[in-house]
Formats: sequence, structure tokens, C-alpha cells
Amino acid sequence: MYGSESIKVDWVREKNFGDVLNPILIEGLTGKKVDHVVPIYYEEQYVSAIGSILDRSRKNTVVWGSGFIKESSSIRERPRKICAVRGPETRRKLIEMGIDCPEIYGDPALLLPLVYSPSVDKKYKIGIVAHYVDLGNEWLRKYTKSAEVKIINPINADPLQVVNQILACEYIISSSLHGLIVADAYGVPNRWIELSNRVIGEGFKFRDYFASVSRDCRFPVRITADTDIDSVIKGLEIERIKFNSRDLLDASPFRIIV
Repeated sequence: MYGSESIKVDWVREKNFGDVLNPILIEGLTGKKVDHVVPIYYEEQYVSAIGSILDRSRKNTVVWGSGFIKESSSIRERPRKICAVRGPETRRKLIEMGIDCPEIYGDPALLLPLVYSPSVDKKYKIGIVAHYVDLGNEWLRKYTKSAEVKIINPINADPLQVVNQILACEYIISSSLHGLIVADAYGVPNRWIELSNRVIGEGFKFRDYFASVSRDCRFPVRITADTDIDSVIKGLEIERIKFNSRDLLDASPFRIIV
């Protein structure tokens, strides 16, 4: 699909931990430079990978692992090709729209350990990855000075620093989808939490992802002002996800070199 040219990719560039992993992952997998494109201004073929950005698809989009953000999401134009989607809920919606979609699932962020595998010592008992809309939540302030709890800002300028902070924790609780996905990718026990009702989609993208890896998790732990953080991680163990990386890699629209 690509010669010596750079790979063109669409992603949300601001305030989105998952999306900004796109160039790191794809450059690591392919050895090629990744250029960001804005779909409404770009007429050539490009890739849509990590992110709940499927509703931005156009006739020149090649989809590899993207998903919808909510049940009511629709698609602007039929994509040029769908190689894989994030999960079965996204596939169901595409089929309902009359768009063929292979039964190949996986958020490409699950492949991150193939290109980034640091050795990080555990420094904290619990890491809280708050969705950017939750960063000002009052409950978080109780733990800002805790030696055992790390509040992780997912919109750090360096996304790999966020990954390192996740790896430095024994447990992760997160209202950010990619806080959970990255924790799953590296085998860190994690739990979905809800700090507010401000995260778009009423949980659609979370359930889509969980279904793709056979995690039985339909609802988050709802955090209130009185919630004790240790109760949130009670009984939490490593949950081995069911994810076939080979299927997602083989479905990629570019040549993989790792």
C-alpha cells in the first residue's frame, strides 16, 4: 500500500491520550514516518486507527481499529476499506448502516508493547487515570499528596510518560478508555471508574472495547465524595484479555516490520 512515502493518519491531536499514540505506534510498527492529516482537507488515502473517530470517515479512509464514540454515532461517507474495528459494537453499527465489516477486532493501542517495552519499577499502589474532563474532580484532590496514589494526567505532552506512570502502579483505575487499554496491554490490573457524567457516549466505547477482549465489564464503579479508594480495587487481579495480536497485525493496511 505504501512505498517509501510517509503514512498519512487521522487522529485527534489535543487532549486525547489514546489518539496521540498513533504516530508512536505506527512509526514503530512500520519504520516509516507518520504524517497527521485532517480529513476534510485531505483527498488522498489515509488511515484511521486508534480513536473513537469513525464518524469522521470519508470515502478515502482506510479503517484499522477505530470505533464509534456513542450509540447514536453515524458515518459521513462509506470508508474506502475497513480492515478492522475496535470492537463488536462498532461492527454491529456499521452492518446496520449497510457497510460490510470484517469480524476482526482490536484497539491498536494494545500493540504498543511491540514498539515500547520499558523496564519501570513499581512506585505506587494505585494510579488514577482521569479522563481530561474529570481532571478537576473534587475526589481526586484527596489523593494529590498521597505517597501511595499517583494521579495521572492523560494529556501530558509526552504520551510515553503517561505509559511509564501507568507501569509504575500496581493497580490502575481509570475514567479514560486508553488508561484501561494501555493497562491491559502491559498486564496491569485495572478497573473502569466513573468520576462524572461528562465523558461522552454513556459508556459505548468502553463496552465496545471490553467486548473485543472478552472482559465482562458493562458498568463502571461510580465514584462519590465518600468513596474509599481501597474499596475500588478490592478483589482486583490481572484479567487476562483475549486478544489475537496476529489477526490485527495481519489486517493492517501497511507492512509491519516488528
